[in-house]
Formats: sequence, structure tokens, C-alpha cells
Amino acid sequence: MALTFVDDLGARGLLPLTYTHGPQECRVGILTLSQKWNLLWRRQEATLSVNSRLLPNDALLLAAQSLSQGKGLRQGGQNLAWHGQADRVEWTNWDGEAEWITYPEDIFLKNGSQIQRDVRWLLEAGGEWALPAWSQRVDPDPHTAVYRPEQVYVHPSAIVRAAVLDASDGPIWIGESAEIMAGSMIKGPVAIGEHCSIKMGAKIYGDSTVGPYCKVGGEVSNSVIHSYSNKGHDGFMGNSVIGRWCNWGADTNNSNLKNNYEQVKLWDIATGTFRNTGLTFCGLIMGDHSKCGINTMFNTGTVVGVGANIFGGGFVRQFIPSFGWGGTQGMETFRFDKFAQTAEKVMQRRGLALSDEERELLQRIYEATAVHRTWEKK
Repeated sequence: MALTFVDDLGARGLLPLTYTHGPQECRVGILTLSQKWNLLWRRQEATLSVNSRLLPNDALLLAAQSLSQGKGLRQGGQNLAWHGQADRVEWTNWDGEAEWITYPEDIFLKNGSQIQRDVRWLLEAGGEWALPAWSQRVDPDPHTAVYRPEQVYVHPSAIVRAAVLDASDGPIWIGESAEIMAGSMIKGPVAIGEHCSIKMGAKIYGDSTVGPYCKVGGEVSNSVIHSYSNKGHDGFMGNSVIGRWCNWGADTNNSNLKNNYEQVKLWDIATGTFRNTGLTFCGLIMGDHSKCGINTMFNTGTVVGVGANIFGGGFVRQFIPSFGWGGTQGMETFRFDKFAQTAEKVMQRRGLALSDEERELLQRIYEATAVHRTWEKK
């Protein structure tokens, strides 16, 4: 491998998203961080170590490409990129732009600009990434209204029928074998991943990404949904980050604005305290394999861990620990054997299997997060 991604202590700030994978597998824009770096990296003869939370940019890539063995770039005490063992590297201070994901909300905050940057990089890369613009489609749907067709990029295998695609404020990227059903309205910048299904009448607002193999309906605004997750029905999702293999029940909603318009606080798993985000708009952060039943209501600034199952009426608490089971009527623990059975069934429906390595990782997360399930101590 020409690139190695290295976590620093800051990776814990991205929990619960990074319980199951490193920060480099977080999707910001069209691509994950690792996909961005691998797409753009040109030197294959030596391994470059990259901080796993670091977003690439043109100037930083050029500087990293020119590094020789034993040299590295650092900014403000943070290692950016380097060749060789970090404790033996000769560091140079990088005074250019260095953009990070530090907290989960950074993902939706940076998503719009990253979609626009990814579009440029993917088109420049050519090959399978060079999606044709709408105006170049061989079979454009006559019932689809398109604004700024030169900024609407659609894979030849994607299906778009009787939709509204408005790229006036930013590009729309629709990946391989995606389906945009009749009545859908999409306002860029938006990325729709490969094999996604956007349900009839869906409303996808700007700065949103729907990752590969997702099914999404209802209203989505400035949110990132990672791969294999479903929000198939009506309901509002705003200023949120949803992990992989998650499911929203019908008419589930999240609040993204407090009634008193005060800044939103999020539960910080790493520190065990509420952290002021400084944001007026902030919705839900949900870890992998978590699910909720119909009519679930998430309050402004809610954090849900890995493997949780939430149901019942009323607003649920603002922090649902990993493998929590229940809602406003009380919480108990989602036993790991029962959780694993559900995860296996969900993955089988997509033609995939829960590997032994994934099961072992989830088992370790289950044990490590027991400290957060305070009801187990009673």
C-alpha cells in the first residue's frame, strides 16, 4: 500500500462513528477520506503515512508528493503526512490550508464544499469516474426538469424519471445504477451514491450525501448517510450524520433547531460530558447498525451509539449508549447474541455476510461500551 492512515488521539472525538472504522472511512462529500487520498496520490514507490482525520487539498497534496524519506509535514503540533517512522522524521511546518474532521458535526458542515471539490477531482481523474453531464446523456428523460444541466452528472446506468434536479447552487452527482424515482426533488450540491434508491416524492436539499446502497425517502437536508442505511419513508432528517447499516422507521424525525434558538450541545463520548458545538443547527449523530421504530422523535443534538434499537413515543434521551434497547419508557441492553442475529439478517438481505472479524470487532465494542449503559449497574 502506498498510503497508510494513522489515528491520533483526536480520532476519539469522532465517536460513535469511529468505533467501527477509522476516521479515513468517514464519507465527506462524494468520497470517504481514504478514497480521496487514494484517488489523488501519484507516488507508488514509497509508503506515505497520513493523519486519518486529514482532508486533502491541492496544495497539501503537492507538498506531500514532494516529501523524501524521513521527511514530514506538521501544523500546530499535529502530524499531517510523513515518510518513515514518526519519531525519527524531520518535520517541516506546513503553513498552508489543513482541513480536519475533529467532531461528527464537521462531516455535515464540510459536506457541501467537499462535494464540489470531489466533483472536480473525479472528473479530472477520468476513467470510470468521469460521469457525463445531463446534457450529454444518450437518453435524457423528457419528464425530468433540470436546472444547470452542465452541473448534473449522472452515470449512464442510473435511472432518473420525472424528477426535479436543481444544480443552481451546486453540482448533483448520481452514481452507478442509482434510481431517482418519480416526483423526487434534488437541490445541489448533493451526492447520490452507487446503487442508491431515492423514493418517490423525496426531497433532498443541498449539502447532503446519500452513500452507496442506501434507500432514502422523505425530507433530507445537509446530512450525510453512510452506506447500506435506509430512511425509506416520510420524515425529516436535518444536519445529521448516519452511520452504516442503520434504519429509520416510518415517520421518524429529528429536530435540528432548539425552540429558544440557543447553541446546540452534543454528548461527547470521549470526555463523558456535553460539548457546546457553537451551532444553531445540529441534529442527530448515529453509529453503525443502529435502528429506530416508526414515529421515533430525536431531539436537537442527539447522539446514538453502535447497535442501538430505539422505539416508543415521545422524545428519546439525547444520548443512547451503544447496544441500548428501548426509549422513553426505559432502557435495557440489546443482548449481543440477539444483536448479531439481527445484523446477520440485515446483511443477508443485501447479499452480504457478517464476517468473523466484524463480529469480533462488534463484540469488543459491546464490552467496551458497557460503562455507558448505566442501567446495567442498578
